[in-house]
Amino acid sequence: MALARDGDDARVVGRIIAIRRVSKRLAFMDVRVTNDLDDTWGVFANDARATTRTDVEVVAKARSGEIASDAELAAALKTTLKLGNVVSLRGALRREGHDDDEEQLWSVNLVVAERVIECWATAHPGKCFNRAEYAQVGANVKPNVSAPCKFFINNGTCAKGDACRYAHDRSARKDWILKRKANRRSIAATTYGDPHGESVANKSARAQKFAEFLSSTFGDETLRRGSGVLDVAGGRGDVSFELHTKRGIKTTLVEPRERKLNKSQHKYLKEIDATESPNLCEHIRREFTRENWHLFKECSIVVGMHPDEATEAIVDFALAYQKPFAIVPCCVFPELFPHRRDGNGNIITDRRRLVDYLVEKTKGEMTHLEIAGANQVVYSRGTHVDILH
Repeated sequence: MALARDGDDARVVGRIIAIRRVSKRLAFMDVRVTNDLDDTWGVFANDARATTRTDVEVVAKARSGEIASDAELAAALKTTLKLGNVVSLRGALRREGHDDDEEQLWSVNLVVAERVIECWATAHPGKCFNRAEYAQVGANVKPNVSAPCKFFINNGTCAKGDACRYAHDRSARKDWILKRKANRRSIAATTYGDPHGESVANKSARAQKFAEFLSSTFGDETLRRGSGVLDVAGGRGDVSFELHTKRGIKTTLVEPRERKLNKSQHKYLKEIDATESPNLCEHIRREFTRENWHLFKECSIVVGMHPDEATEAIVDFALAYQKPFAIVPCCVFPELFPHRRDGNGNIITDRRRLVDYLVEKTKGEMTHLEIAGANQVVYSRGTHVDILH
């Protein structure tokens, strides 16, 4: 059997001994493998660096695999993916290290929870699951003191305590963050062609940088035409705030979720002695679908900053109504959009190929924002014509 590779299918059978709920959309689980490794995590059978593991980290993410929504993830965590349950899980391997690492760091991105083999509540009626009974990492698990614990670095604490196989060293935090940043910038340059090197702003500035790009590329006069800018799937409304509230460019936010201002935005409104309502753009809490596109046909330009599932709807709207557009793609969602294919007919599964696909589809252009993370902008001045289909 070949050594494990990023993206390989894996099946894990074991007891869920810890759950860390990060958000409505994301949760991490530690699974104590209960069967022989070759029967449960077979792709590692010949990988000497991995055969000593007894715990596996499983990443459960809404709108990924067969977990279609935040609500389905919440339901799974209340039923199937409960503390103490012995479960059979299937997913894709994810590597968090380099080939020359002393010990490969692997986790599994959950695709489907196949079944519950043993329900803790049924097998132990009246007894709560006690994680302390499983806290000690098995004697055959090799500690990896060279790798810092990501939970300790981010939060200053770790639920596993002394049983964690990774290092809890506060002095290592700064060096680790710098190393990670340098590695990500290297990937941005080599994989995505980002020319900015280290001279980029952090993610908190992405709305500001995107607004600056829109202003310099299209011009404020163009942005103010018609009903103004259409900001689709804008999340908290950061881009709309930069355009409408700070720059005075009329903007409409189309986003089903409630708009939430951050501390700096509340501070800005206070400094200009403004109440919120007159200074915030119109917010339409609806999905952006073909059925309601006609409501927005008078916009000057349609934009999206990391709009997730609405990515292709934005460019389809722009093509149908001959509108300028600018979009910064992020998540790909290949399960939801299997029609997206590259030149070889393969389903698009990564951001780089998604960007290529959008450029080809729209005959548009691509450049990079001066921000960390997903920063490729696909845009067009609206000179191409398509039809509704």
